[in-house]
Amino acid sequence: MNLVSFGKAGESLAAAFLEKNGYWISERNYRCRAGEIDLIAEKDHVLHFIEVKTRSSDRYGSPAEAVTETKQQHLRKAAATYLKERKPEEDFYSFDVIEISLRHLKGVM
Repeated sequence: MNLVSFGKAGESLAAAFLEKNGYWISERNYRCRAGEIDLIAEKDHVLHFIEVKTRSSDRYGSPAEAVTETKQQHLRKAAATYLKERKPEEDFYSFDVIEISLRHLKGVM
């Protein structure tokens, strides 16, 4: 599995998890000049801008640690563009990270 399909698989797992927990996915892979937002979801009148990080090991830290300050700046700018373009009804916004760790733990039992 290449890195792109690995990341897309993680995004699909994250979307299914959110939907199971009552979120409505309004957008996947929103792209603009400022960057990309993996998932945009709504629940209880809050709009969630979600970065999904999928890892097969923690060799370089947790998945959330990969959301650097630079990445956060791009997400904020992309979210501002989204809000300006789409003018959603929600008054509250949240920036979230979903970590997906796909690991094979051998010989643990």
